[in-house]
Amino acid sequence: MMFKRIHRGDDGYTDVIGGRVTKDSPIIEFIGELDELISFIGLVKAYLKSSGGKDYEHIVAMLAEIQQRLMHIASYVATLGRKSSPISKDVLNSIDRTIEDLSSKISIPRGFIIPGSSIYSSLFHVVRAICRRVERKSVRLLRENIIDNNTYVYINRLSDLFYLLALYLDKINDVTEDVLLL
Repeated sequence: MMFKRIHRGDDGYTDVIGGRVTKDSPIIEFIGELDELISFIGLVKAYLKSSGGKDYEHIVAMLAEIQQRLMHIASYVATLGRKSSPISKDVLNSIDRTIEDLSSKISIPRGFIIPGSSIYSSLFHVVRAICRRVERKSVRLLRENIIDNNTYVYINRLSDLFYLLALYLDKINDVTEDVLLL
C-alpha cells in the first residue's frame, strides 16, 4: 500500500476551507485554541463518565453538545466568515437558561476561587481558563468580521458556564471551595 504524502504546510501556510493562510494567522491560532478546548472538554467528559460517583449523565450530554458546537464554530471560522454562523439567538437563550438554572442551585462565594478543592471542579476551572483564552483570541476575529457577535457571546457565556459547573460539582459532592477574600 502506498502512502500519499499530504505535507502542504512546509512553507508556513496551511489550508482552511476559505483558502490558504499562514500558520501563525489569527484564524489558525483561534482554531488551535478551540481544538485544545474541545480536547480538554473530552477529558472532563471521560473523567465524569468513569468516576463511578454521582450521576453526571446530564453534564456529560451537555459537554458533548458544547464540543459539537465548538467544532461547528471551527468550521465556520475556517471559511473565513463566508459560512453562516452556527450560533443562533436560540442557542444563546438556551445557554443563558442553563446558566440561570445552575446559578439558582448554588451560592456564588464572594472573593476569588482558588482551584484545587476537588478534581471535578479543578478540571472545570482549567476548561474555563482555556475558554477565556479562546475568547481573547476571538476578539480580533470579531473586529475583523470573521466571526459574528453571536459566536463571540457564546464563547463568553461558556466560560461562565464552566465556572458555575465547577461550583455546582463541588456543591453536589459536599466540597467547600477555597476562597481568597481581598
